[in-house]
Amino acid sequence: MTPNPLAPAAEGKEEAIAPARHSAEEQLLARLSEFLSPLGYEVVHLEVQTHREKILRLFIDWSENLDSSRTIGIEDCAKVSRALDEPLEGLAEVEAIFKGANYELEVSSPGVDRPLRREQDYSRFKGRRIRLNTFRPLTAEELGDAAYAAQNSRQKNFMGELLGLEQQSVLLMSSIGGAGGTRIRIPLSLVAKANLDPEFDFETKPSKKGVKA
Repeated sequence: MTPNPLAPAAEGKEEAIAPARHSAEEQLLARLSEFLSPLGYEVVHLEVQTHREKILRLFIDWSENLDSSRTIGIEDCAKVSRALDEPLEGLAEVEAIFKGANYELEVSSPGVDRPLRREQDYSRFKGRRIRLNTFRPLTAEELGDAAYAAQNSRQKNFMGELLGLEQQSVLLMSSIGGAGGTRIRIPLSLVAKANLDPEFDFETKPSKKGVKA
């Protein structure tokens, strides 16, 4: 295994995952969580490449982060890469994926558009703007708002403020509908993909003459 904590983001399409390997990846994700939890980190997502280049790519975050300004840096990626270097050697879940072949370990931050993949993510990031895609358009009953469903009957892409998770449904203040938006529900089982929707402040302040940074 060759650690590479400063690896660039993946390029091209994600390769298809066979059911057996998908199961191995889920088991590996659970094992990685055991190793990283004592250090205060969690694996948000992992990607595996097994063709010409064999790569195990991890996206990490703080397991608990009450300070939104605290982000994963290069030092964190290097620390996690070193921490996993020995435990990954000979791990059955890794063997099942790479069949004994050498591979490269890449550790990265999840980025400003961090994916939401676990139930607790929808509580942790309550109050943040998110983008969410569903597998299919939702019914009025699923959305919890007949008027909204009638006006957006084919909608599968949603944006708005995350209000949390309740009874296995994501609560969202949709950007569509009225000045303040519309409160809707989205069954968690129908969520295909969800990410934070970063808000950037491009406002610039005039500099003072005669003052150099």
